[in-house]
Amino acid sequence: MAQPEFTPFVELLDRIAGFCAQGHTATVMLVSDDNRMAQIHLLGGRIIFILCRGRRGKDGLSIMRTMQRARMTLDRPSVASNEPLEWSTEVILDYLYGSINDLPEGGAASTMLPGIARRAAPAASASVRESMPGVSADQRAVFEATLAKYIGPMAEIVCADYFDNASDLRALALNLAGEIPGADQAAKFKAEIGSALSISGL
Repeated sequence: MAQPEFTPFVELLDRIAGFCAQGHTATVMLVSDDNRMAQIHLLGGRIIFILCRGRRGKDGLSIMRTMQRARMTLDRPSVASNEPLEWSTEVILDYLYGSINDLPEGGAASTMLPGIARRAAPAASASVRESMPGVSADQRAVFEATLAKYIGPMAEIVCADYFDNASDLRALALNLAGEIPGADQAAKFKAEIGSALSISGL
């Protein structure tokens, strides 16, 4: 499986904020370009545990927010430490984005998730959804398995972001190819998925 390239940390935060908005439960694994490792545990869309270079809580967050570029993978949900974070998910994301310079006392909440504000797209209207052919369960499985070869276990979540609003298989394949770091790897994905599902024009 191809190793994903390092991605700007702010773009990874956008994805993590999206996972939170969608209510995911998972362990987000990060490895920075200077070899710092971190974990973010999500439970029902809430950030419940942080570990970075062996530091937890505020110390771990302070180290993590200095990352510039990193690789991200998703792992199975883990049982978090019995040291719950005292801040809301919104505040944690604000701090990691640099929107606030310090974590507030008492865990006061922000009013928005900055990453979600940047990345959210309007939901398709009911009439548009009804006109879409949809993606069958078998086709979804092929897309997920093929994309996983290029970006790892996060493929399932990335695919889910696109399945419901897919206008056709070609557009879906092109959108998913755009999630793969590196033009060469994206081209290989398009060739592979085009062959597997008989999609022309990729």
